[in-house]
Amino acid sequence: MTALAFTTDGRSSAGRALVAIVLTLVVAGTAVTPVAAAAATAVQDDGGDVEITRADGNVEVNVSGLEGEFDNVTVGLVDPAGSNETAAVSGGTAEVPIDNLTAGVGDDASLVGATVRVTAGGETYEDAVDLHTVTLAADAPVWFDDESGLVLPLERTGTEGITENDSVTVTAGDTDLEAAVRAGGTQLTISQSALVDAVDPSTAVDLEVSIADHESTRTLEPALRDTDDGLVLWHPLFETGTDYEVAVEDDGTKYINNSATPADPGEIDLAPLTGASEVDATVSSADGTLVDDPELSLESFDLTATVADDGSAVAFEQGVDGLTVTNAVVDASTNDTTAYALAGSGTIEDGRFALENATVTENDTLTLWTNAGVGTVELSTAPADPEESNAAEESDGGDESGFLGSVLEVGSLGVLLLVPGLIGPAVGYGAFRFREEWTRDRLKITSVIAVGFSLAAALGLVVTVGSGLWPLSLPDHAVALVGVVLGTVSAPATYYYVGFPAGRATGSTGGYTIDVTVTDGDRPLDGRTKIGYRLADSPDADPKSTTIRGGTGRISVPTRGCWTLAAKHGQHESEAVEATRRRSSVTLTVPFPATVTVTDREDGEPIPGATVTRRDDGTTHTTDANGTVTLESDSGGSSTEVEISHEKYDDRTETVSFTQDGDREVALAPRTGRVRLRSRVDGAPVGSTPLRLSPREQVLRERYGTITLRTGDDGVATRDGLLVGQYRAEISPPAGRDDIFDGGKSILTVREDRSATAEVDATFTWSLSAAQRERIDQLRGRIRELSDHAGRDTTIPRYYGSVVESMLEAVETLPEAGHHFAHGETDPDAVADSLLAAAAKSIDAINDAMTTKRNVDLFAACADMPDPGLEWDGECDPAAVIDRLESDLMTQRNALKDRYEDVTGRVETERGTVSEAAPAEEMVRHAWELGSDAGRGEEAIATIYAALLLLEAVDGLFERDALRERLSRTVF
Repeated sequence: MTALAFTTDGRSSAGRALVAIVLTLVVAGTAVTPVAAAAATAVQDDGGDVEITRADGNVEVNVSGLEGEFDNVTVGLVDPAGSNETAAVSGGTAEVPIDNLTAGVGDDASLVGATVRVTAGGETYEDAVDLHTVTLAADAPVWFDDESGLVLPLERTGTEGITENDSVTVTAGDTDLEAAVRAGGTQLTISQSALVDAVDPSTAVDLEVSIADHESTRTLEPALRDTDDGLVLWHPLFETGTDYEVAVEDDGTKYINNSATPADPGEIDLAPLTGASEVDATVSSADGTLVDDPELSLESFDLTATVADDGSAVAFEQGVDGLTVTNAVVDASTNDTTAYALAGSGTIEDGRFALENATVTENDTLTLWTNAGVGTVELSTAPADPEESNAAEESDGGDESGFLGSVLEVGSLGVLLLVPGLIGPAVGYGAFRFREEWTRDRLKITSVIAVGFSLAAALGLVVTVGSGLWPLSLPDHAVALVGVVLGTVSAPATYYYVGFPAGRATGSTGGYTIDVTVTDGDRPLDGRTKIGYRLADSPDADPKSTTIRGGTGRISVPTRGCWTLAAKHGQHESEAVEATRRRSSVTLTVPFPATVTVTDREDGEPIPGATVTRRDDGTTHTTDANGTVTLESDSGGSSTEVEISHEKYDDRTETVSFTQDGDREVALAPRTGRVRLRSRVDGAPVGSTPLRLSPREQVLRERYGTITLRTGDDGVATRDGLLVGQYRAEISPPAGRDDIFDGGKSILTVREDRSATAEVDATFTWSLSAAQRERIDQLRGRIRELSDHAGRDTTIPRYYGSVVESMLEAVETLPEAGHHFAHGETDPDAVADSLLAAAAKSIDAINDAMTTKRNVDLFAACADMPDPGLEWDGECDPAAVIDRLESDLMTQRNALKDRYEDVTGRVETERGTVSEAAPAEEMVRHAWELGSDAGRGEEAIATIYAALLLLEAVDGLFERDALRERLSRTVF
């Protein structure tokens, strides 16, 4: 081997490398040499008791309060029966891992309040300590069981020590709830009513299980699920028997907007939206808003399971017993076929699910359709039996006193690899740097060889020298360290002289090294970059290439001359740059395309159709449906200035850099206005009415779809922040009233920073039938007959008859009273027919009351009095009639009784002030009989209302002077 001729600089480099080796050996010796364990401290105190607690996975025993002096204590698990452990006392405290105490405890034993016994100084102490753990399965589905309530699956690997006789405290909000354990300790169940009482419906349902040093949490949120019965909206607080206002829309073409009552706990049926993958959902009840999510995506869940029964079944790692599976599909990894693994439906029992039509392996993915949605199961092989693994290790002769024990005692394989990993690169760097041939690749290979050499040398010396001469103690560490140093130092020389002869020849042929820096115009590139190079005067020669990392590297070229270099990073390339021996440092700039995403400043939504204009060359680009556009660097420029514009937004100018992280998000300020809509029926305002606002421009349709609004009690709905443009406001017929209403629409224009107002009018299409109009004419004829008597004054009968006339006029105004029918279920035909029937009965009552002998004699005595032309000044209100028809009959009867007693008292009071009170007394009696004999149904309610009107007329009889004069006339 040819000796190396070191120059003064070379000796200096070697010296610096040697110093680095010595420092590294000092560090390595410190790491390898074992540290003697500190002696245990005896406890001496004045007396007291023993504290037994759980902390950091240990049972912690505090004996500082005991008298006496001792070095250790014995800790054991008494109930259930477990193991005993002796633990050293340090600082008055001893610790024993919980796993050691529970070793040998059966899976069916409860560790809730387990009895722990401590023996210290000849005395025994016992206390109850919770040694169980409960871990909520974060990715498993949650569902409702008809008998148990909300089912919370648990992770099998993080749950132990609970049985079905135990209960677990689950904190919801600020309330502690008692959760029952079921399914062999793999599930918790909570009463839904208790959960509803514990949490605020407008917030997420946060659940927490906390047991001493163990804590597990899970948040339950609204979910869109695809179940056996179709698409449902799921929420843990949805209760059966409770009405919810539901507004759900998928993509603007299908929507649900009505009141719904869950048939099953937690589920609101969304059958009309079958196939939707994302919805805009709002659900509220009398207690508040439970769901308000504009982007609620279809939920799926993830489970993990092992392959069982040779692939004909799977065993789940989460507690999902009781979950009904209606379909199972296996996606084989070896081909594109799909296997349906289930003939009918099945249920997961005892943590297992049997497949019927297919088998699975660890490489398959199993998809399940369940009553809690669709889930994916990741499969793996079952772990080996621990007893079989131990037997296999014993059969292989595993003994820590043999070769493996020697390796472990020498400081572990990790230290043997760490020391050469530090020294090898230092020596290699010095050797190659001395010859100006250092590269990252050579340094990397040197490190690998150093590890191999040093490991072999260390193990060989320990086996041949250490194990034969000394016990495995400090000398073995020294022997191993010598092997590490020998292997580390010999590695660079071996590689330099044996593995890279061509590199040594470089200096003799006039070659040189080129320092290369690759940037994106701003900073060095991350990751790997390929560098291509060739002689500038040999353009047809095949280029050479190498790879550098982190944006910097050194390339050795074999000959002098001008070399052309270029960089390629991924799919992006730099311009070519020339290097010479005089100018041996080059910088290559790789420009990257820049993606500009244009969004709305107010809500962050992407803006498609925005124009991006480059100022350097005037070219324009238009953003796609995601609001993005990609710009390429021209002429190697590192940046460019762009102007972004859109007809609905303010323009903006930005600088875009063509660097690794040059992607930009630019938020435009929207040009918006305000919309104020008024809901009407035939021009009359109606409250709480759903309206639709549809953009008339394509760009707005893509932005909003269809906007749903609902007016308040004042009949007004507003929407702020709408982009400028034209919209169409529509009102639909009230729900279920298409037969008597037609929807309407109105066009409005939204202008920037202004309010656009529109009235949206629905039309009431109902009208009186020919039969009803004929009935009105007949009843008017009968009213005229009340005053058609010769020789008698008919002022009072005509006065009462005007009450019936007001009822007929109310019927005639019903076609203009459509707004009263917009929010109820009352049929206008029923109102008209009921009023007409009540009017007919009222005429009969008036005629009977006014034709008694006393009244006939009074009216004959008043025949010479002038006709005052008086009529009742009250009115029959259609709205009042409709409200009464939507009320219950008993309420109306009670109102009649109260009014009858009031008017009867008034008549008794006025009796002494007039000569004859019979026109009032008889009308009160007949009005009471009219209402009390009305029967049932809508006609009965209308008749009671007519009786109330007649009683009002009796009360007003004493207020009119012309009528009191007739009551004051002496008959004889």
